[in-house]
Amino acid sequence: MKQMPADSSNELIRQESLFGRLPLLPSEREYGTLGAHNTCFAYAVATWCFLTGSYVANLVGAVQGVACLIAGSLIGIFLTTMSVSLGCHRYGLEQIDFCKPAFGQRGSRVVLLFFLINMLGWNGLILTLFGNGIRNIIHALGYTPPGWVVGAGVALGLAISYAIVTRGVHWLNVSNSIITPGLSVLIVFMIYMLISEHGWQEIAAAKPLHPFPNPFVNYMIAVEIGIAGGVGWWGGLGFLARNTRRRRNAVYPIILQMGFSQAIVCSVALFSALVLKSDDPTEWMVPLGGPIMGVLALCFVALANITSSSVSMFASGLALRHIERFRLLPWSYLMMLTILPCLPFVVWPQELYNLGDAFLTYNGTLFAPVAGILFADFFLLRGQKLNLWAIFSDDANAEYHYWGGYNWAALGCVLLGQIVYLMLYNPLTSETTEMFRFLPASVASFAVPAFAYSVAMALLRRSSTDAPQTTTSTADLQSLAGHRKVVDPNI
Repeated sequence: MKQMPADSSNELIRQESLFGRLPLLPSEREYGTLGAHNTCFAYAVATWCFLTGSYVANLVGAVQGVACLIAGSLIGIFLTTMSVSLGCHRYGLEQIDFCKPAFGQRGSRVVLLFFLINMLGWNGLILTLFGNGIRNIIHALGYTPPGWVVGAGVALGLAISYAIVTRGVHWLNVSNSIITPGLSVLIVFMIYMLISEHGWQEIAAAKPLHPFPNPFVNYMIAVEIGIAGGVGWWGGLGFLARNTRRRRNAVYPIILQMGFSQAIVCSVALFSALVLKSDDPTEWMVPLGGPIMGVLALCFVALANITSSSVSMFASGLALRHIERFRLLPWSYLMMLTILPCLPFVVWPQELYNLGDAFLTYNGTLFAPVAGILFADFFLLRGQKLNLWAIFSDDANAEYHYWGGYNWAALGCVLLGQIVYLMLYNPLTSETTEMFRFLPASVASFAVPAFAYSVAMALLRRSSTDAPQTTTSTADLQSLAGHRKVVDPNI
């Protein structure tokens, strides 16, 4: 049998790492410090932030809202970052593979379903805002946009995102390095326009739009919205972390940009919603900034949505590799599959966009328990040591196979976390309990499953002492790379 030349074989392995599930070696990772900050900033600062800010404007004023958004976003992103980012960076793992030690080979597919719904929701909301931006640019230029222009904008956004992600992570890095400086200037410009036109005193004195009678409940719901926004980034953290070269770049850029910077952008929307009664910046930047500066700002807002959508699509494609029939599918075809679920947003953009608040709630109820379980599993039970070979093994006797491929203890704790969340706060009816005044629902749905999972696994004698101690050196990852056909027989 004719053997493939070593260089060709190594290139195939590298391509499978970049566009598939196999662990990335440190030498294959794209992001340094600047690249990590650029990508996290461009990912976080999409105009869905303005949607979040408008929700908070219904509850509290400007000063209280800024405090709630910053505190909530930082809490949410910290809870979700620590285990996923450090684990995926350390082992170069794709995010769903990182879930297997806790949830099992097949149990991780339940998390995969949550993940794909999360990515679908983000992409749809982001690209609908992209379409709204195009509509408002046309309007700013003195024309009357047709009704179908928003849906067409969603389709255009999908096409541009597809063109970027099919060319790999490097193109994401390059595009983000161009977009990020413009976005930074844009955020400062928007804050300047609001304050120069209305003054800080008017903004600070503006009353919340639709508050509840109890002020403390308003504050806590505003914090909960911030936490849910931070937790909602769970789906993209593993992709970002596994592509960073240094450990600190897997954590600090995510917390600073997707926590703090996101909260600042949400605060801009908070201010505009309070004084202009509009959460969409594409509606008020032209009247305040003038035609030239306003249209230029609109273009940057639109581009921000494309960068966020591209990261979401790339992460979704890697996740689809877990479905057996998609493992060998060419990357360009796999990206087409990530586009198909977004097509309803082309037909019904505004109708689906109006469900954005329910989507934020979905993120809090599902990903807070998952993040809590992963935190307990990675730090408390396994001491940050995983068996890479077991992650890629479908053997019924493999360490992470559990019961028929499912760790029912972990899945049960996810359900427990959802129950805890809804007991404290029902986002559909806005009903709260007395405990919610002192404990945000997302924090409780993180902590309770983490504790319950730790106890359950200790009782089942599946603690870290039973797991093989796998080191994390570059040599070990290179050794795995050299035997990837053994690791994944489908390659």
